[in-house]
Parts: sequence; C-alpha cells; structure tokens
Amino acid sequence: MNNHGIDYGNEKLNEIFNNTWPNLGWAKQMSDKPFYRFFAVEYFATGEGVSYWFQISRNYTSPDHIDRELDKFKKLLGHKHYWAGIEELKQEEFTVKYNKMLPEYITHQIEKKDQPFFSWQSHIHINYS
Repeated sequence: MNNHGIDYGNEKLNEIFNNTWPNLGWAKQMSDKPFYRFFAVEYFATGEGVSYWFQISRNYTSPDHIDRELDKFKKLLGHKHYWAGIEELKQEEFTVKYNKMLPEYITHQIEKKDQPFFSWQSHIHINYS
C-alpha cells in the first residue's frame, strides 16, 4: 500500500485505480495475492542429463476459473509425464532455489513488479554424456 491506496507498481496505474475506483472489492483482493506466479520442473533421467523448465507470469484471477498460466506451462513441458514434477513456488523459494539459472534481466524485472503482462519461460537441458 502507498499513501494513496493500493500500490499497483506503476505510478500512473496507482493514480487511475486508487482515485477513480477506490472502494472496489476486486482491487483489495488483487493486492492480497502475490504479483507473480512461479512454476518449475526439474527432471533427471539416467543417461539423459537434467532438464529444467521455468515460467514466471502475472497472477491474474480468471473469471471462468480456468488456470491459463498453468496450462501455458504444461504446453511448454509438452509431455504429460513431466506434469507430475510441476512445482508452484513462492517468489523467495523460487529465486533462492534457481537464482543461478535466472538471467539478471529477469531477476530485475520480477523485483520491479511494474509489468502488467510480463511472462517468461525457459527450458535448460544439461547433457552429462
């Protein structure tokens, strides 16, 4: 929160939403949720090396209750047998566990929290053969 109401991470958005619609219930509901969602899969198979899949995306509530962000991550994974390894982590857990694999630019973006449509996906494979 800032002294004008909810902090949307962007001064112009703060002005628009807090001055125009200060008493809307959805605004309070959105402020109680984490700004981003963090998904990861770590997959290791003998002779194949190790693979990591990552997705960071905005945390929007879908009006039809379809989890589109999870669906996008599953599409990135491709095969259903990877789905069992999906973790949805809190920001601190994600950044501590995978910090060395995150590009500096991405780390900077998630700290700013001012990108309404920010989304990042990556697949890293390390072959040990």
